[in-house]
Amino acid sequence: MASEAAPTLVHQRIPVLTLGVGMALMGLGIGFLGLRMRRR
Repeated sequence: MASEAAPTLVHQRIPVLTLGVGMALMGLGIGFLGLRMRRR
């Protein structure tokens, strides 16, 4: 059981990091667009 739990945790962490980076980039993009819309 323990030997099977380790790889699953590693595989679960990688997608979480990619999702976190993706969400951060999306947030920055939306914020940038929002600022541009406000300036106009």
